Amino acid sequence: MSTKSDSRTIEIAPDADGSVGPGTFRLLACCCVLVLTASYVSVLRDVTRVVGGTETLLTLVGAMLVAATVLAWAIRPRTATVAAVVAGALGFAYYLEYTGLGVEVLLSAGDVLLSDAAALATGLPLLRMVEAGVWTLAFVPAPVFLSWYLAVRGRYALGVVPGGIALLFLVLTGDAGTVPTLVGTLAGIGAVGCGELERRGGSVAQADLLAALFALIVVLSLTVTVIPGGSGTPGHFAGTEAGTLEGTIDHASDRSRIGGSVDLSPEVRFTVEADQASYWRTGVYDRFAGGEWVRTGDRSDYSGPIGEPPGETERVRQLVTAETTLGVMPAAPQPVTVDGDFTQHTRVSSHGQIHPNTPLVEGDTYAVESAVIDPDAAALQRAGTDYPDPIAERYLQTPEDTADEFEARTAEITADADTPYEKAVAIEDYLRSTKGYSLEVDRPNGNVAEAFLLEMDEGYCVYFATTMAQMLRAEDVPTRYVTGYTSGQQVDDDEYVVRGTDAHAWVEVYFPDHGWVAFEPTPSGPRDSAHNEQVEQAREDGAEDVDTDSSEDVPLSEEEAEDEPGEPPSEIVGNNESENWNDSDTRYRPDNETDGNDSSPEPDPVEPAANDSSVADEEDDDGWLAALVERLSISREAATVALVALTGLVASVHRTGAVARLRRTIGLYWQRRSDDPGRDAERAYRRLERLLAVSHRPRERSESARGYLEALAEESDAGVDPRAETVLERYERTVYGGGVDREGADEAMAIVDELARERLPGRGQRGN
Repeated sequence: MSTKSDSRTIEIAPDADGSVGPGTFRLLACCCVLVLTASYVSVLRDVTRVVGGTETLLTLVGAMLVAATVLAWAIRPRTATVAAVVAGALGFAYYLEYTGLGVEVLLSAGDVLLSDAAALATGLPLLRMVEAGVWTLAFVPAPVFLSWYLAVRGRYALGVVPGGIALLFLVLTGDAGTVPTLVGTLAGIGAVGCGELERRGGSVAQADLLAALFALIVVLSLTVTVIPGGSGTPGHFAGTEAGTLEGTIDHASDRSRIGGSVDLSPEVRFTVEADQASYWRTGVYDRFAGGEWVRTGDRSDYSGPIGEPPGETERVRQLVTAETTLGVMPAAPQPVTVDGDFTQHTRVSSHGQIHPNTPLVEGDTYAVESAVIDPDAAALQRAGTDYPDPIAERYLQTPEDTADEFEARTAEITADADTPYEKAVAIEDYLRSTKGYSLEVDRPNGNVAEAFLLEMDEGYCVYFATTMAQMLRAEDVPTRYVTGYTSGQQVDDDEYVVRGTDAHAWVEVYFPDHGWVAFEPTPSGPRDSAHNEQVEQAREDGAEDVDTDSSEDVPLSEEEAEDEPGEPPSEIVGNNESENWNDSDTRYRPDNETDGNDSSPEPDPVEPAANDSSVADEEDDDGWLAALVERLSISREAATVALVALTGLVASVHRTGAVARLRRTIGLYWQRRSDDPGRDAERAYRRLERLLAVSHRPRERSESARGYLEALAEESDAGVDPRAETVLERYERTVYGGGVDREGADEAMAIVDELARERLPGRGQRGN
């Protein structure tokens, strides 16, 4: 009995050769399974951070880990697998019931569910799902429970399978980035490797081999990039660079990114023949992720009239002609019917916006009839807050970690507003009057709306629209983010030329019994001036595709001839309509509509500083330093990959003994002097032996030092360099005699240094 106990103790404790017992490797394997679990849970947490439910998600994960630990030795693996499957089935049954589909859809529309699953596995991000938060809660229990159950039972390889499948699925959806994917992959490999070491009684000395293999797998995986196909359609112009305003607004089919500094393209994109001017809408987005907007829901083929707003509308017919390759279908909100040859390639989003299934090419045309809301301030004042459930559930979302300061500032700005309309106009007025317009901005980290409201002084349309949308949602007013183009250059009574400089973003606010009403939080004067300058400069430079035949001799707008900025169309609230509800109160009146005068005081002239040159030098230094920091900065993903590669390199060097070989090689050509002459003489002789082993043969165990040199002299026609005899003599005096003095040791070291360096290329080689 005691013998077994002693044996077990010796197994677990480190041995002299560095080996460890199964306890250590078991602990490492279990930790690796937990890291794998954390990798895909972190991806799901990023989703719930946007849509809500993080606390519930983490609680559910913790409950599954506890349940797996308790049941690890109470139920068989087969029973645990069945329990995990049942847990997953119940979770998705709840998801179906929550979304209103019902469990019976499994029987009536199983093909649709399979199609949705396939869409997710081929690149449909989770954030595009309407009920993404509920889906994550349905998804997480099964892999967490089964992975940890198998790990506790010591089935590490099998325990990696459910977690690996979960992570792979999130990679295919495009939600798992480089860092969680690499960490999860390495953790899975580590779990399997440590499990094998536990089973085979491996040694810690083999850890460097595992690290080298990990790094090799990561590097090899980076050479094969898998990009899920997805079901999206083209979302931006062919040839449009990501750094332009258009590329930022519609950089992907169902996402609208919020970038930093952007450029404007003066090239003509399309022309519109219409009875009245309008903002030409191309995209509607409902979910805000902090740094981008996401369009949720599916698209369907256009098969007839699209639902129109509930209130009074005016029908406006447009004929749109593409002047370049387009991945969007501009139309005045709200499009109702589409005519023309392109109808068969038209799809409709769940928001009622039309999209092309295939890009339009130059010359393609389509006709659209839109039901345009003519906003009446008094009617919108009386609209109330009786929002339909689908509207309230979908268009009030804010990120889960929205700052209290953001909500408090919004409440302060809308303190005197009693109705949703007054709140919308108050926020619109505040942004237009307190924030400047500029295309040169640094994109903030984290929540862009918070940064723009609380920290930034200027931005462009996406910043204004994003901030207004989130501020209204914080006040429980359904709002959505909209992208498209302003009306463009009117070249005839019913013809408009729209350029890349007209790309724009604004907001739409929902009013019961009226529908979605557009608001314009971006100050139009500075915006129009900045955009028109781009077109004028392009015309002066003789750039191509800046004009059509009908626009080249026409001023950009009627106001241009008088040096006055243009105004948005009448259906956009943010001009004279916004002041109709209370003409005596200018609090909610846009800054550029106050009787033609700017109510804000002019800034005092800035006197030139006496030390302008020193200030300029300091600015140059700061700019140089900022540019250097920007060049040296790397992404988190790149840093992770570099760290993994460096770890693998170090492990490979250690495993192959490269460091020891390098030290021996350097020691062959150079010997550092020590305080002990005898030790230096001995090392000099050992170096001599290594040189002779290369040029002649190694010394045999039975040979003495002197016998070795004498044998080499007899075996070699050239003999041995006579200087070797001096080194041998110093060695023998050290080992067998009375020792060697400092001068003798230095002489032996110098002789070996010379013999070694004579073997270097270009130095020649003495006969020996």
